[in-house]
Amino acid sequence: MFLKRTRVRSGSRVYTYAQVVESYWDHGRPRHRVLFSLGRIDQLDPGMIARLAKSLAQLAPGVTIVDGAEDVHARGAKACGHTWALTALWEGLGLARCLRELTQGRRIRFDLEAAVRAMVLARLSSPGSERKVLAWLDGVELPGSDGLRLQHLYRALDVMAREFPRVEAAYLGGLGRLVEVDASLCLLDTTSVSFEGEGPDGLAEYGYSRDKRPDLRQRVLGVMTSREGLPLGHVVLPGSTVDGNTLVEQVNVLREHVPLTRPVLVFDRGMVSERRLAELIAEGWKYIAAARLRTKRARAALAQSGRYKVVAENLQVKEVQVPGGLPGERLIVCYNPVEAERDRRERDGMVAKLREMVGSGQGVPKRLLRSVAARRFLTIRGGTVALDEARIEENARYDGKWVLRTNTVLPPHEVAQRYKGLWRIERAFRTLKSPLEIHPVYHWTQRRVRAHVGVCVLAYGILRLVERLVENAALGMSGEDALRTLERMTVDDTVVGGLGLRVRSDLTTDQQRIFDALHVSPPPRVEPLVANPSRDSA
Repeated sequence: MFLKRTRVRSGSRVYTYAQVVESYWDHGRPRHRVLFSLGRIDQLDPGMIARLAKSLAQLAPGVTIVDGAEDVHARGAKACGHTWALTALWEGLGLARCLRELTQGRRIRFDLEAAVRAMVLARLSSPGSERKVLAWLDGVELPGSDGLRLQHLYRALDVMAREFPRVEAAYLGGLGRLVEVDASLCLLDTTSVSFEGEGPDGLAEYGYSRDKRPDLRQRVLGVMTSREGLPLGHVVLPGSTVDGNTLVEQVNVLREHVPLTRPVLVFDRGMVSERRLAELIAEGWKYIAAARLRTKRARAALAQSGRYKVVAENLQVKEVQVPGGLPGERLIVCYNPVEAERDRRERDGMVAKLREMVGSGQGVPKRLLRSVAARRFLTIRGGTVALDEARIEENARYDGKWVLRTNTVLPPHEVAQRYKGLWRIERAFRTLKSPLEIHPVYHWTQRRVRAHVGVCVLAYGILRLVERLVENAALGMSGEDALRTLERMTVDDTVVGGLGLRVRSDLTTDQQRIFDALHVSPPPRVEPLVANPSRDSA
């Protein structure tokens, strides 16, 4: 049955009639039978037609007739693509299950899993305070977050402070199910994170600031990553902690979390003292570390003759023999001709500036005298400042060179290449400090500071997971770019008459490629609302 328009000529004029007809077969041929006529279209009453259609719609469940714009209500679009994909990865990592298990036997009257997930995912989109998390939730679609309040987020941090080792263990266990993780080599490094104000006693202390802010109290953050840059664990220590002690703490955490007997440790110069390194060797650890260039043994290594082996356009290596050192330790001298030329230009520029100042008698400004870059070329005796030509000549020997110490049996080129992987740790610190805003910290208790750091590190781990999956799919974009692309997908709850629908924006080609790379299906295009919002609330 359908509506048919029939044209009838009357003299010189043509009229159109509306008829309801049905089809039927007559001796194998389709024919139409007029059930009733509605009359001439130009004479029909629109109100009558609307009332008829609305009455007929009552016989067809799911069909809604809209009288006008007042019968259409929309909640307002919310971003959903990034939260949908990240929630799927969160579930795949086993974090949701872990946090739900933590609520068992506890008197927790809110959704702990949703609260932690909200804080972690907000770090990847709009990092800030817990108040900012609540503001972020107003603009996104995040299942389970309805009803979360500020006190719930603070309470969740308190739980995380006590139970983060279990959460981090769940993350590490799930990580291997989603992406390949090479934990046979672990990169270790530290950074400092400043506080606003005094900070909590026992954690906020003055110390060596990697951010060049010695005026602020800080705490020390140590992070361990796999060869691919995926975080495997972290430690938070008082701000005055020296790097040697930090390394020992990191190794202890590594022993607990990484299910390998002895991965190779890679760390930078200054991370460990000779005594601490000897302790690691005694416990059977293998390592690759940079030597301080101005130590006696490093200078002897640089003075050794021998031909470099070209590993890459910007990397040459050679192994040298120098008496002494720790048991089984080898020395590898590395040379980068590009860095050598940059070091030469910087030194020549600094020396020329200092030579002009000293020669003119105007003196060297105090700010330069305090500069490590300038002091290496100067001698100060009895208040007299002079250029030290011997130091200038010695400094040229270090252009583009560094010395590595290792007790592994790896060939020299592999030792150098694995050490260069430390840039992944430096990148982790840049990401934690800038896009994820790990500092400044506004919490005033140790437990919440530690929980805050844990949330940031967990967010970084998920970001690196996204990036690894995107890299594996050769999409040619960063993890941040992928999440920003998904963030442009929106969903809107719309009420049409008495029918409530949740409608997603159209899927773009890039968004589909990202969902495929993450092995996540996109949200449904249209689905009915579980509970239709009232017209007043809409």
